[in-house]
Amino acid sequence: MSNSNNAGGCLQICLFVGPVAAWLVSGYYAYNWIEPESFFGALKFLIAWAILGKIADIVLGAIIAGIAHFFGEGL
Repeated sequence: MSNSNNAGGCLQICLFVGPVAAWLVSGYYAYNWIEPESFFGALKFLIAWAILGKIADIVLGAIIAGIAHFFGEGL
């Protein structure tokens, strides 16, 4: 018997595209927040981007895991 539920394919795409988008968006917000104009500003930007990116990655993973659990998909 085949499984006609297509949620698994969508979740796999979200697992590949989501983290890239999360890191790009967090980099955009970190850049606008810090607005680096010097070397130390650039260092602050990189640190803020790493922290915001990791937070976004964890939140996105939790959301995708919750959706997978809702649909009964094993990731």
